[in-house]
Amino acid sequence: MNRSLQIRAGLSVVVLLLSLIGLWPTFKALSISGEERAAAKDNPERLAEIQEIDSKAIRRGLDLKGGMYLVLEIDQTDMTPAEAQDALQRVKESLVRRIDKFGVSEPEITTFGASRIVVKLPGLQDPERAKNLLGKTARLEFRLVRPESELQEVFEKLDRAFLDEAAVAEAIAAESSDDQVAVADSTANDPDNPFGSLDPNGEGEDVSDAVYLAEHPFTGMLMLQSALGRGLGTSIFLNENDVNRMQALLDDPRTARALRDVELQLGDEALDVGEGIKLRPMYLVDGTAGLTGDRLEGATANADNQNPGRFMVSFTLDSRGARQFAKLTGDNVNRLLAISLDGRISSAPQIQGRIPGGQGQITGSFTNNEASDLALLLRAGALPADVYIAEERTVGPSLGSDSIKMGLDAAMYGSILVVIFMLIYYRASGLVTVLALVSNIVILMSVLAQFGLVLTLPGIAGIILTVGMAVDANVLINERIREELRKDKTVRAAVQSGYMNATRTIVDANVTTLIAGGILLMFGTGPIKGFAVTLSIGILTSMFTALVMTRVLMETITRKQGKQTMSI
Repeated sequence: MNRSLQIRAGLSVVVLLLSLIGLWPTFKALSISGEERAAAKDNPERLAEIQEIDSKAIRRGLDLKGGMYLVLEIDQTDMTPAEAQDALQRVKESLVRRIDKFGVSEPEITTFGASRIVVKLPGLQDPERAKNLLGKTARLEFRLVRPESELQEVFEKLDRAFLDEAAVAEAIAAESSDDQVAVADSTANDPDNPFGSLDPNGEGEDVSDAVYLAEHPFTGMLMLQSALGRGLGTSIFLNENDVNRMQALLDDPRTARALRDVELQLGDEALDVGEGIKLRPMYLVDGTAGLTGDRLEGATANADNQNPGRFMVSFTLDSRGARQFAKLTGDNVNRLLAISLDGRISSAPQIQGRIPGGQGQITGSFTNNEASDLALLLRAGALPADVYIAEERTVGPSLGSDSIKMGLDAAMYGSILVVIFMLIYYRASGLVTVLALVSNIVILMSVLAQFGLVLTLPGIAGIILTVGMAVDANVLINERIREELRKDKTVRAAVQSGYMNATRTIVDANVTTLIAGGILLMFGTGPIKGFAVTLSIGILTSMFTALVMTRVLMETITRKQGKQTMSI
């Protein structure tokens, strides 16, 4: 065996062995049943082992594994083109950090147009949790609660800001025509109703409900209840059914104009006060935050020892944030400090004294998952702009399984037909082609696994096309060898001449296809890119198996100098 043949043989063996080793985790991953994976959730060691195996196996795309497809729209109102582009990239980076911490395998996050981000989450088991994680801004703020003595003036300003004279006149006219007179909010003096409506003037003058609500478009929804407010940091409540109406008023520009240095924020959860009644607290806080989550250094979810069965989030501030927090708490002892998340108050504890060290807690009715997700969001950082979900699709695992089965069936049937044709038409030389074909697929799949590339349904189509191109190369080689044998050359000389003459044609044909695949890979998206990935890799692997591996086998079989016949 000459030196050149030895090198090619050694290279072929090494590549094939490395490919089989690279595919071993994929074989192990496929052997793990769904029942075993479900049971592993209660066994951290086994779960970590399975996750390690999956991380080295071939990654499957959304169409094969099932999961979630989201399109997020970024609110770019009042942004310049440069600011909008910067916000798009920063939101994408924040989403990448969130998803990485969430633990979804093989996520795909790409920008689309000037204001959209496409997120693909294969294998996702909890779509609602993912939507909450991706859609939340996670803006953490610490705001001082204003004293109740300021409520009267604030409510009067807001009622004047939203007062509609026409609506008041219409209500008065309706009252006069129907001759219906009642005390201000008839429930206020009802002993069976402990939640009296707010009467800002405290005069209790006789007016109908309709007139009162028309004259007090903002405060007409509110309730004052000191007993309920005890421990919450507020005495303002509204019926849970009115939350959306109230939020619309709070978001109205007229509210911002009326309130310059203060702000009203709703609590993030309702209180069940019995008899089917749920009340939502509302807080009057400083217009600017005393400290923001930008200074956050870490956040973890922990059990709330004060409330068994509930969880809380412990946070740590960086050195600068710790100094600011210590000053904020030291200067405002006995005041209430509201912890605001995305414009909703989580809690408003009383400051008992200066808090050094930059450590604190966010409490609420959190479950373990909710506390863990909140800690994740705070660690990943707030989104630089508001986002909302413009489109969502869920791909079930059964659809993914069906896609895999149909794709593999197509590849298997096509390969069987090719193998039968090659064995019948080229006999022993056809067997060499079949071995090269199997090696080609093994090497291709190993490359996908080792480089973390994603296999999609169009990718399977690319593999099928690769099989055809690999066979085409071997057909060219075999036909060239036949031509040389017809010239009465020895078998060894015919094989060498056949490969030499076919190589240029094979390289030219595959390089042009590779260029097309590269262009699809660079500019294509979604299914096109999945097809281009396997096609491009398959072109390279098919050239290697056709020009190197099959030549090693053919020259080894025909290396005997005097051999005059060949099964081709």
